[in-house]
Amino acid sequence: MFRAFAEQTRSDLRALAACLRGSRQTLSRAEVGRIVTPVLVAVGSKDPIAGSPEELAALIPGARPLVIPDRDHMLAVGDRAFKAGVAAFLSERP
Repeated sequence: MFRAFAEQTRSDLRALAACLRGSRQTLSRAEVGRIVTPVLVAVGSKDPIAGSPEELAALIPGARPLVIPDRDHMLAVGDRAFKAGVAAFLSERP
């Protein structure tokens, strides 16, 4: 599914492979709790892959969840709600 999407959008297949390798590495709750970088956890409300953005954001100090309504894993980042949420999140950064 991811490769087909990447090929359709002419995305970088090597970058996709790196992301997939990284997604197979897990962090403990303690390791996640040590993340100090500002984090926006954005997930489509119809995403069967990502899990709860609220639960993940609760583990990261200062993180904020963003639910993108009626979007799945593949369509969430192209949605206006995602773009607006990211812009708002970044505008709060110094």
